[in-house]
Amino acid sequence: MLRLLAFIALVGVTAAAAVWITERPGSVTLRWGESEAVLSLGQALGLFAAAFLALTLAIEAVRGVLGAPRRMAARAEERRRARTLAALRDGLIAVAAGNTAAATRAAAEAEKAAPGAPLATLLAAQAAQMRGDRATAEDRFRAMTASPETLIVGLRGLTLEAARAGDTEAERAHARAANAAEPSLSWAAAAAFHAATAERRFAEALRLNDEALRYKFVDRPRWKRRKAVLLTALAAEAETPEEARRHAIAAHGLASDLVPAAVLAARLLAPKSPRRALAVVEACYRAAPHPDLFAAALAIGDAQGAAARLKRAEALAALRPDHVESALGLAAAASTAWEFARARAALGPFLSGRPSQRVCIAIAEIEALEDGSEGAVREWLARAVRAPRDPAWIADGVVYEAWEPISPVTGTLDAFAWRLPDGAEAPSGPAIDLTALTRALPSSASAPIASERADAPRALAAPAVPPDAVSAEGGAPSRPGDPREAPRPSVPRAASPSPS
Repeated sequence: MLRLLAFIALVGVTAAAAVWITERPGSVTLRWGESEAVLSLGQALGLFAAAFLALTLAIEAVRGVLGAPRRMAARAEERRRARTLAALRDGLIAVAAGNTAAATRAAAEAEKAAPGAPLATLLAAQAAQMRGDRATAEDRFRAMTASPETLIVGLRGLTLEAARAGDTEAERAHARAANAAEPSLSWAAAAAFHAATAERRFAEALRLNDEALRYKFVDRPRWKRRKAVLLTALAAEAETPEEARRHAIAAHGLASDLVPAAVLAARLLAPKSPRRALAVVEACYRAAPHPDLFAAALAIGDAQGAAARLKRAEALAALRPDHVESALGLAAAASTAWEFARARAALGPFLSGRPSQRVCIAIAEIEALEDGSEGAVREWLARAVRAPRDPAWIADGVVYEAWEPISPVTGTLDAFAWRLPDGAEAPSGPAIDLTALTRALPSSASAPIASERADAPRALAAPAVPPDAVSAEGGAPSRPGDPREAPRPSVPRAASPSPS
């Protein structure tokens, strides 16, 4: 509509000008040297218009001649851009389709059409990866790290190539560089965190864990759990008791069910604050019953004598009265206090069906200490060898004797879990040699009984009996630090199975 109005206005102005000229006749005299020409006003205007048109055409012709090289270069650039886009299109389609040959040809065409272009370099790297040409792929990705715009892409490619080649050191270095350049990238943050934990750089891992929370890569419960594990690791490596105690208490505050943190905090608090140490153990035991917690509670120094430790064991067991750990810990404390009926009563609910290895061993110890019944001891130890396994510290499918913050297999943080090993219901060891067992039994129960009345209490039964626990040297291995005053009947490995 506006264009129509403008056109009508232009026609009107032109018509008015023509009328004005017609109404005012006149002449125009032109002199050039000796020559003179007299033109009407219309002729003069026509001559002026023709001269203006000729001048315009001349100027455009000159501009066309002078701008020809630029236009030719622009057309060449347009053709090159079209070839590059076509090569990139064909290359990306080939990469997605898994066509290595087509991807290689397209990458070569793209690099020829646009040398150094980021997308062409990326396509060449991807084609090299499809061919299995690691050197070319790394060369292209390394070239991309020279530009700030493609730095992260290059580092990402180098990280993946190092991972494929099994070059852990290079993989971690590239991941750290990517995380330092762009902390908001989730893959770089995760890779840098794993590198820090695998190398046991716990202070760096703590910083990266806080960054992960800030960028919302982990939720708050996961952040708290990882921080608790890292603080427990720092406490174990601390140079001073004060630093270790501070880290352990903080770890327990973040994850009250983290058994190693509670055990360490209780051990460090016990000399100065037994009541607080016991509170830490009790809080953890409510959430995650564990034999190490019973051992830590009974080791707190304000419980003097077997009777006092039995009373403490009863209080701790009352927190989880239906759990097998409560029964085992209470039975061990009762046996030390010479309360064998109390010990048997504690284990009674867990004797039906197929009792676990630790339950069988605990009953065998009670039999040996109470009346030295050789037949009963042999029967329970034989059942222990074939009994279902107890929970153990397991990480990445491997059973370990003690908890660690990092998996020795993969370097993953918090990989250890207290659970039943796979196939726990299967027989876990060979038949035992009853002859060797008879030789291993004490000749009478009176000697160990007399010595235990005055000594410190026996420790709990071992948390688990692995398949190789029945060895030529003797019975189930004890955990480090267990104050075992009463000897446990050893179970040598038989040269050949014999009936039980």
